Amino acid sequence: MAGAVKELGRMAPLEEDERHLVNIVARESERLNRIITDFLNYSREKSYEFREENVRTLLDDALTLMEKKPEVGSKFHIERAYNGKVLKAHVDASKIKQVFWNLCDNAMRAMPEGGTLTVKLEERPAWLRIAFHDTGFGLDAKQKAKIFEPLQSGFEGGTGLGLSIVYQIVQAHNGRISVISERDKGAEFIVELPRVI
Repeated sequence: MAGAVKELGRMAPLEEDERHLVNIVARESERLNRIITDFLNYSREKSYEFREENVRTLLDDALTLMEKKPEVGSKFHIERAYNGKVLKAHVDASKIKQVFWNLCDNAMRAMPEGGTLTVKLEERPAWLRIAFHDTGFGLDAKQKAKIFEPLQSGFEGGTGLGLSIVYQIVQAHNGRISVISERDKGAEFIVELPRVI
């Protein structure tokens, strides 16, 4: 639908208000597509292919893609607070990358004026601990209590399913996810995965 509207806008000369309407329809079509995609991702049965993977490499891949987003530019700084050590876990690589991407994307959206996202990867006796700390607007106690429940978006245009999907994926990996946050003091989302020893 968005493509058809944009093509119509290119084919015929439009007045200013007609161009504005075409842009609104295109934007809303893309928003509806995101909502439908999120609902399908949340509700459909997921299949996983677990393999022993270097989690640091998967994390680096997600962060590199995030840094290449046009809107990231000089407005945001992503700090990697980990060394080059190989840290392995049994994971579905594409699903874990989705977790990392969603958490990074939420962090960026929580810093509308820009800021710093610090990502830590730490080795614990039985776990890998991956922490995403932003300098954004944070969460109050009420938001924190329901953050992983469906339809709890704190962002304009959000579906409220991103963190629910993240929670499902982490649970499927026998992992844990938590959040530490206060209003106006940023947030830290912590993912823990059983590590390969």
